Amino acid sequence: WQAYRWIWQLESPLHVGLSPVGFLYRTRLYIPVRAIWGALTAELARQNASGAWPAYQSVGRDLQENARFSYLYPAEQVNGQWHPWLPRYEEGRGLCWQRQDGGDLLPDRVFRQRLLSTHPGTAIDPASDTAAEGTLREVEYIMPRWRHIGAPLAFVGYVFLRDGNDPHGLKDVKEIWVGGESRYGFGRLRRLLEDLVENCFGVSLDLQDDAPVLQEPTFLWAHVAAVDNNVESGAQEIVLGWDQGNLCRETSIGLCWVPGSRGKGKTRYRIMESGLWEAQGGAPDVSAPC
Repeated sequence: WQAYRWIWQLESPLHVGLSPVGFLYRTRLYIPVRAIWGALTAELARQNASGAWPAYQSVGRDLQENARFSYLYPAEQVNGQWHPWLPRYEEGRGLCWQRQDGGDLLPDRVFRQRLLSTHPGTAIDPASDTAAEGTLREVEYIMPRWRHIGAPLAFVGYVFLRDGNDPHGLKDVKEIWVGGESRYGFGRLRRLLEDLVENCFGVSLDLQDDAPVLQEPTFLWAHVAAVDNNVESGAQEIVLGWDQGNLCRETSIGLCWVPGSRGKGKTRYRIMESGLWEAQGGAPDVSAPC
């Protein structure tokens, strides 16, 4: 494998759906691999279409076989360098965020104030041309600029290419649309940089295996199946996704440790096709049954 660090600048509001609370449609503060893979599949299939219909399925399968992706995390530019903010669960404090180059830990509620806003919406009843009952909502989104400094916001992550392959011209993609509300202009990401690297968020890599391997990370920056007993603390959630009209679990049990959970012991993790991490040796089944 060859590892590349890539940077995507956010050009419009971004909403990556999370379970709602009342009428608030929440967003994640990071971009999971499933959303990245879907956006890249759509863009590459359209760019390479030779017939009436883009070959979404074959392009998507080829990407899964020849590329792996990390999650993308919000990044702040300091002295010309982009530094991602990464989640971590701390004893007695819960979920916190810290910039990769160091600095103070920010509680989740404080960090969210720096990059989130909301906008109201509703469905219109065509018969009365008024708001349909029970459809009033607020959509949470990540702003294109940091609120506390007014500077542009980007996302930083990693892509791994098998044997240096470039499936369907992946390296040439300069713009993608990610997440929900894209019909309203949400989710536009423009690629800024791509650099060959030997680590992933500061964690050493083994790129000689059948999948990229992270060597003994302290924190997990992807979802990990909850049956993994190498996790010390964090939070859990069920991870689901739509596939050809069916709602599928991302792991055999659906329940996962969330990004930022703290590992215990010295464990190596493989980056799977789904973007989830899997502990090496006695690893759980991370197939995605429907």
